Amino acid sequence: MTEIKQKLISGVVWESIGQFSSLGIQFIVTIVIARILTPADYGVIGLLTVFVAIANILLDSGFSQALIQKKDAGELEFSTVFFLNLTVGALLYAILYVCSPYIARFYNIPDLTGYARILFLIIPVSSFGLIQNVIIQKYLQFKKSAIVSVSASLLSGLLGIWMAYAGYGIMALVIQQLSLSFIRTVLYTALRRWKPTLKLSLAVIREMFAFSMNLMLHSLINTIMKNVYVLVIGKYYNSDEVGYYNQANRFENFSASTLTSVIMKVSFPTLVYFKDDLSRTKEAYKRIIEVTCFVIFPLMFLLICIAKPLFLLLLTEKWLPAVPYFQLLCLYGLTLPIMQISYNVYRLYKRGKLLVILDSVRHILFLLSIVMTIKYGISVLLIGQFLVMFGMSFVNMYYSGKLITYSVLEQIETILPYLILAGLIGAVIWMIPASGSSLADVCLDTILFVVGFLSLSGIFGLKAFKEFSTILRTFLRIK
Repeated sequence: MTEIKQKLISGVVWESIGQFSSLGIQFIVTIVIARILTPADYGVIGLLTVFVAIANILLDSGFSQALIQKKDAGELEFSTVFFLNLTVGALLYAILYVCSPYIARFYNIPDLTGYARILFLIIPVSSFGLIQNVIIQKYLQFKKSAIVSVSASLLSGLLGIWMAYAGYGIMALVIQQLSLSFIRTVLYTALRRWKPTLKLSLAVIREMFAFSMNLMLHSLINTIMKNVYVLVIGKYYNSDEVGYYNQANRFENFSASTLTSVIMKVSFPTLVYFKDDLSRTKEAYKRIIEVTCFVIFPLMFLLICIAKPLFLLLLTEKWLPAVPYFQLLCLYGLTLPIMQISYNVYRLYKRGKLLVILDSVRHILFLLSIVMTIKYGISVLLIGQFLVMFGMSFVNMYYSGKLITYSVLEQIETILPYLILAGLIGAVIWMIPASGSSLADVCLDTILFVVGFLSLSGIFGLKAFKEFSTILRTFLRIK
């Protein structure tokens, strides 16, 4: 096993430990708090977190990826971007502080102003820890990243649960999110003992600006469009519907989005080493696609099958209106890895402009689908979202494939076995009648699905089954 492959597997293991441990903690916290608070409470926070997400993109401005990409980045580059982050963070908070009453007025929620001004403190707090996080990622120190993720999720989650039980209502969610950002920043600073210098250079900013700006524009547009559904639902429906959608979206993010994010984060720094060898880049990318599909496709079909008993079991009956939204978002989750992982190829070869153009086309189609479907209800709105993503997946496969000589047909041949196998097993599980017990339905369907998928994967010799076994053995050795 080569040193690079060892780093890749070790990175996947530790990043997965961090992401999924913190994910599990956040999942439990969400369940506990959702049983206490109302869908409307979650709807209010859902509206505000859209603005936080957009501000965080502007705060980073694409310089994090630029620093990871830049092989000779040193103290001058790190310090310059650090002080730039502090300045931008302060300016963004000031702007949002002033705009908070107008946001409240737009959504006709008078109490929104106070919650917004506290929650938006996440932005300046986060600005202090961005560079430390970049350094950890750049040098593949994923164990430290895992420690930060797990610790911050646990401590902030406990605080949020206590506040919810103490009757603080929406403020429990606000403080949970703010404390999560604060604890992350403190731990990044403590674990990566890096101190900025006062040697700054505008030339550093200019050098990375073109690449970082393209990435920022892409991320900004992508974040706005990803959250536009929350904004539209909040304006045309009510905070209850925002809460249902937000909870369904959160559960989907716990699965497909997080898994894809882990693989993207770990694979990009490693693919940089293969950039000058096209055949090795193609082979590495193919393996990433195979492992991703092997995990995400069966997970999405399983979640579609057990959605209703799962929501009944975990969130109680008051959240059942979120079930059809969640199932449709799981269909969206099937297309997500193909789209997201192709972005690493564009970043690898500095094709930021192409990335912006393709995403602009996708987002224009999203807007058109929203205009055409908004009056027919949220379910139809989400079907439109899925159809756009499905079509654009093929477009991204074409353009990313051209860069590494990996044709669309080859990519389909890679993906199709996992999609067909997961879909067929999902269809069988779907036909099993409900037992009347949510716990029994979730457990039985999950066991049957997992055993069936793994058994048939081994029988048919799917390549990712062997890769997954290798990763699992490495994980057990590290443990």
